[in-house]
Amino acid sequence: MPARHSRFRLGYLLPRILVLWAVLDVSLRFAPPQWYTFRLHEFAMVTGSHNLGPFRTDLVYQNSQAYGDLSELSNCAECRQYRPMDVHTDSRGFADPVSARSYNAILVGDSFCIGAEQPEGATLASQISERTGLSIYNACSPIRSISRENLQLLIGQLGITHGTVFFELMDWSLGNFGAAQQDPGFSGFDLLSKNLEYSPLANISRELVGRAYDGRVMPNPYTANVVRKNLPDGRPILFQLDDVRDGAPDGPKLWAKYFRVLDRELRRRNFQLVVILVPSKYTVYQRLLANARATNKSAEFAELTAELPDVNVVNTTSALQQRAAEALRNGSLLYWRDDTHWNAAGVSVAAELVGKIYTSMRPAPATPKIESVSERRPR
Repeated sequence: MPARHSRFRLGYLLPRILVLWAVLDVSLRFAPPQWYTFRLHEFAMVTGSHNLGPFRTDLVYQNSQAYGDLSELSNCAECRQYRPMDVHTDSRGFADPVSARSYNAILVGDSFCIGAEQPEGATLASQISERTGLSIYNACSPIRSISRENLQLLIGQLGITHGTVFFELMDWSLGNFGAAQQDPGFSGFDLLSKNLEYSPLANISRELVGRAYDGRVMPNPYTANVVRKNLPDGRPILFQLDDVRDGAPDGPKLWAKYFRVLDRELRRRNFQLVVILVPSKYTVYQRLLANARATNKSAEFAELTAELPDVNVVNTTSALQQRAAEALRNGSLLYWRDDTHWNAAGVSVAAELVGKIYTSMRPAPATPKIESVSERRPR
């Protein structure tokens, strides 16, 4: 048995600390993820088994104390708006809890239409479905839409012979065309590596460190990760750094070319394409903030719309800007103050406009004949 003073030596303590860390870390992997995560994405994209979608398959994620990504990036505890996050993923890894039914439409896009920020029944897919009568499969993915190739695979798996594809595009993508075309998924050893690298205890440790570097005990070095402004009523509101920057000059032309190709591919399969243009929070609220520089993103959305005379485009920018100003007079918002994304009220504005334009375009496709469903082998 070692002498008492030898127990304080680094050679005695360090191995035991590492073993304890490993035991705790492995044990937490069997605990509910809400114990050591603050949002769905950080956990579900890099752990578990995957298929076509971005998230681990057949997951129920329920967190009653979730908060915004921007308050996390800036380590601003006082900015947090706590709210429940309840997301169910299906066998393909998409946030679509009901997989045993027929569909006649698919929604693809980025995190704005996943629905993690909205209660059940208030997601973009749900609200468009309510206004159009379509049965919509939610195939959205964080940061970027799934690729055209994967969209074609999904259409085959769902067995839809004709219908509608709604493609949601946020104005962040105007300056990030290349990144928005990358496959967000992992496969083979990449996924295995991500599973092994992921550490629940590291998540908890970052939270504890963040509480120390909160600007009160010690300086907060994370404030530069976001842009912080004040609303007219004095409340703080946070923005992504990319949102306050201009879109790339060639952004509209690159995306117009992409949508023309996608439209041709979908028409060959008896699908119609509806592009939904969604402005960032900064684009919506910039006019209402003091000393907030305007960006070119509203103009670029208008340019993109003009580049697509033969494609159905729903530009929600003006509607959201107008309703945001009206709501602010009543003290309410269309986007979360501590987050990149819109809330249920913002989704409702967009869905209302999509519903009006869709029903005026042409008769909705008939309920499709469902063919045998072919499953893609899990990655």
